[in-house]
Amino acid sequence: MGVRGQTVLITGASGFLGRAVVADILGRGNHVRALVRSLQPGALGKDAETVALDLAAASPAQLAGVLTGVDVVVHLASALSGDWAVQERDTLEATRRLTRAMAQCPTPPRLVLASSMSVYGADAGLEGKVIDEETPLETDPSGRDSYARAKLAQERIAQEAGLGLTILRPGAILGPGRVMNAHLGIWIGPLLILLEKRGEVPLVALADCARAFGLAVTGVGAGGVYNILGDACPTRTGFVAALRRGGWPRFVAPLGWRGLYGLARMLAPLGPRLPGLLRPATLRARMMPVRYCNARAKTGLGWRPEQTFETAMRQALEVGP
Repeated sequence: MGVRGQTVLITGASGFLGRAVVADILGRGNHVRALVRSLQPGALGKDAETVALDLAAASPAQLAGVLTGVDVVVHLASALSGDWAVQERDTLEATRRLTRAMAQCPTPPRLVLASSMSVYGADAGLEGKVIDEETPLETDPSGRDSYARAKLAQERIAQEAGLGLTILRPGAILGPGRVMNAHLGIWIGPLLILLEKRGEVPLVALADCARAFGLAVTGVGAGGVYNILGDACPTRTGFVAALRRGGWPRFVAPLGWRGLYGLARMLAPLGPRLPGLLRPATLRARMMPVRYCNARAKTGLGWRPEQTFETAMRQALEVGP
């Protein structure tokens, strides 16, 4: 039986995932201290204690106050996009300050970290394989996009902090108004240039993802690393077909990513100045056909996805792609 009545600090609480995690953890009988960049009255309801604080600029004293009485920290706050300077500040510096403050608490809280499936390697030998928690992580982050590089570094910061740590690596989160297409190709208005037909798209429904964090807060699966993915992730062609039923894209132009890969290799000396899909490692990581496994989360967390891809997709498309 999981622990109830804990005080849980949730960073990034006003975000797309954060609001769902706040609701799940409140529903388990816990007290939630919701950390946000700026106060938005009513955004998180009346049951959460909301605190406005910029983690990347917070002082040790401010963080000590926020952490007083906290049993578990769910760290969701990070930059979802932006160049390396943005990631360094909003993802890495924020995590450094938070974990240092946690380690200095008289009784350090446990940490549940939101990482990403992007941390896995993009070696060509993985093509056609199943990505699970035993898959090697990226060993040469310099060739990857800033988000993947930051998530790799964020995991290291958390692991080196000496805290009780559980890492969850969600796939792309599918929910109302949120449809992911980073693993498909290039979109220009009504046109999708589909760079790969084979392989699966790593997705998880919003409610299922939030429930995984709620379970981790109870202490189930403590110390583990878990991929958080829906059952039977859709194929790329199946995902595109579902998107088209929602009205986008109107046109699909298949173009094999390997042709673009040759160009990316020629341009590689330009390094960080290149867009993500013109970096060889990033292009391969996003487009190489692979499959995904969520078995460890089922056994370690006792977590089961409850929403099918079809149900989550219908909910997402009610608001639009």
